[in-house]
Amino acid sequence: ITKFLEERLAPSTTLHGVLLDVLGVGVLIIGKSGIGKSECALELVARGYRLVSDDIVIVKKMPPDVLFGTSSDIIRFHMEIRGIGIVNIRDLYGITAIREKKQMDVVVELVQWDAASEYERLGFEDNTYDILGVGLPYLKIPVSPGRSVATIIEVAARNQILKLTGHNSAKNLEVTLNKAMQGNKS
Repeated sequence: ITKFLEERLAPSTTLHGVLLDVLGVGVLIIGKSGIGKSECALELVARGYRLVSDDIVIVKKMPPDVLFGTSSDIIRFHMEIRGIGIVNIRDLYGITAIREKKQMDVVVELVQWDAASEYERLGFEDNTYDILGVGLPYLKIPVSPGRSVATIIEVAARNQILKLTGHNSAKNLEVTLNKAMQGNKS
């Protein structure tokens, strides 16, 4: 009963986005309407990853500070693909292409490419996105024709796994570069 009440009474919110399980990493994709969130998610599902929710993600905060996302019962396993309409991912790809709920680990925001804007290029900064008082790792990915956003999100999930195991490629390179520059000064 305690577990049931804990989940029912947990703080919650709803977000506009898509939640996927990519290599065991819960990836929340957010961005303006029409930016390509669902199309990117469909590409990832076609690669063998799992859809949790499209369009509306229900987020619950469980103790101590863990966020879980799920879908509303009405639209569960459905996606809207512009030009096609509503599709049922479970019917199209099978039971292995869906999940009921998933812990959220990373937030990826898709934004329209703007040549005048600055985007993270080195990965030295660890940005966070706050949901219900929990800061999740946050990446802003510019979208433009020809960019494979699904591949970039897959790499982001793989990189998150490395970070969780203590391997931060950007910071390791920074240390190596600093050592090399100090060695050249001698």
